[in-house]
Amino acid sequence: MVSQPKIDYINRLIDESLSEGDDTIELKGKFIGDEGVEALVQSSDLANIEDLDLSNNNITWRGAVQLFRCDKFKNLKRLYLNDNNIANKGALALVEASFLGGLSVLDIHFNAIEGLGGMAIAKCSNFQKLQVLNFQENQVGDDTLIAIAKNPSFGNIRKLNFYRTGITIKAIKILARSKVLKKVKHLNIGRNYLHPDSAKALADTKTLVNVETLLMIENYLGDDGVKNIMESESFVKLKMFRVL
Repeated sequence: MVSQPKIDYINRLIDESLSEGDDTIELKGKFIGDEGVEALVQSSDLANIEDLDLSNNNITWRGAVQLFRCDKFKNLKRLYLNDNNIANKGALALVEASFLGGLSVLDIHFNAIEGLGGMAIAKCSNFQKLQVLNFQENQVGDDTLIAIAKNPSFGNIRKLNFYRTGITIKAIKILARSKVLKKVKHLNIGRNYLHPDSAKALADTKTLVNVETLLMIENYLGDDGVKNIMESESFVKLKMFRVL
């Protein structure tokens, strides 16, 4: 059971945040932990919240379960949970959250999520409005990206971040053929296990033709891989391409 001092502290933080905007709770870096999340979901001021930032707060799967079971977030659009430790159990709880259908931004980078949790999210059918998905620094691997590339629920994604997620050519081949992700404009697949063949597969895409920013830093593309991307007839809208 959460302590009264913790409830009072969280309510004060909420009041301070809401004084600057009645639809945003910004608690980044307050280190509120799982108990703080439990206190948060008891608040009566959540129904109109559109932006919730709980990044860098020492939240584990226990706090994540409390958050995702809360049914008070009637208008939540943007959720920032990066730099916590919700892990696979938290990801499994996430897909049961009642507010998923309204989300446009989901940032869960650096949360110790692995394949099991990644696949639970990737197979979820409730992300129709999602435009930004950040999986950076979670070792979710090829299967998660492949499942997302095939799941119609992710058809409105504009910004997709799979930096350092353990993906290889296996996922890139499916990504390059994905009809689901045709609206993606910003793609970050840096620091993975990608070689010239991955660059060639992307360069030959017939569907990822709206990409404007492509980040492939710290991979192993070589000169041939870079050339394939730069000369691709598919990336006519490309404005930024980074490999360093």
